[in-house]
Amino acid sequence: MPSDVYNSTGATQEITASAKAAAETAFAKARAAVEAGDVSVAIQQACQAVALDPDHTDARRLLGYQRVGDQWAGKYAQHMLGTGHVWSRDHGWIKAEHADNYEQGLRPWGKKWITAAEDAERHRSIEHGWTVRTDHFQVITNVDRAAAADLAIRLESLYQLWRQLFGEFSLTTEELQARLDGKETDGFLRRPMKVVYHRTRDEYNDALVRRQPQIGMTLGIYFDRERESHFFAGDDQDPGTIAHEAVHQFFYESSSKPTRNLAATANAWAVEGVACYFETLQELKQLASKLAGGQAFAIGKPDAGRIPAARHRRVTDNYYVPLAELAALGMTELQGRPDIAPLYSQSAGLASFFIDGEDGAYRRPFRELLRLIYAGRDEAGSLPELCGKSAGDLDRQYQQFMESLPVTAVLAP
Repeated sequence: MPSDVYNSTGATQEITASAKAAAETAFAKARAAVEAGDVSVAIQQACQAVALDPDHTDARRLLGYQRVGDQWAGKYAQHMLGTGHVWSRDHGWIKAEHADNYEQGLRPWGKKWITAAEDAERHRSIEHGWTVRTDHFQVITNVDRAAAADLAIRLESLYQLWRQLFGEFSLTTEELQARLDGKETDGFLRRPMKVVYHRTRDEYNDALVRRQPQIGMTLGIYFDRERESHFFAGDDQDPGTIAHEAVHQFFYESSSKPTRNLAATANAWAVEGVACYFETLQELKQLASKLAGGQAFAIGKPDAGRIPAARHRRVTDNYYVPLAELAALGMTELQGRPDIAPLYSQSAGLASFFIDGEDGAYRRPFRELLRLIYAGRDEAGSLPELCGKSAGDLDRQYQQFMESLPVTAVLAP
């Protein structure tokens, strides 16, 4: 994933001639993907080009970046840098002229400066929490500004990774072609995705129990009607849950006109399965250290998330709900089943199959299914039709895919 103003380490690394050549090859593939109408592949290849050559101007433009001084920035970051602000991992965006005061432990309050302790007291409740904004997120918290900045950076990274698989939800080929033609990206998210980050699990429960009586059973939640996700700090926080709920938010809020009754009558498994798939995300720090710029991640590995459980259920336990039956379940029916835990692992396994199986042959049909679901135009038989296969054939291919995965320890149902 490309480095930018939010996650830059400030370190520089000499770019070899072979890396530059590989970056050009990747960018040529990105250009070809735009011409073929495959937004996700175009973004993937542009990211690969930037990982090899962080200053590849054309790839940066395709991804929506411009250079500001010695930093690469998205549109909102460009706006903030252009108005005299600097990004701080401890405080978020602050005015450059205030940086020394922040370092001295002072915080702005109206027209005066107060101590960090006084500032913390004023932001003790979530209703009066700090707000940290990035290109795509607005994080509100009563933990501290550093926690908000850290979560915002994590979410920005996740969002950029999500776009490499589902870029069609956020961009069109016409927009990418305009960037290839030299046009700078237009605007930024004037309505960023709202994330509320509570100081403790108890405060999270107390704040949300009226809205969701079963909130104590959750580790995070996304409310589509209110367009906001909620998480909490502390030892009980689960990074996989943050990824899961954030992906729900990405899909819903990137859809032009999302349905208010999501997966009400069919295909609830796909909505949950793709979110479970992102629970497998792992940062590869050793690989990232070998790249000239950015971070490296793996997703969909057979030993991560719920995929080991999906394999165990299908291959060892012979537990499997046929796709035709599963696709006919709406969200309320799915979540009311007594076998919901194994159904979620099966959904994760199916998502992995449709994204990574058969050499990626079903990736585009699966994206199209999700587009139909979020537009409220899907049917139980949509996916087999899009794949050009019967549900039974897909069942058999899924079993073969599961059998091909290595056996790993099963840590969750």
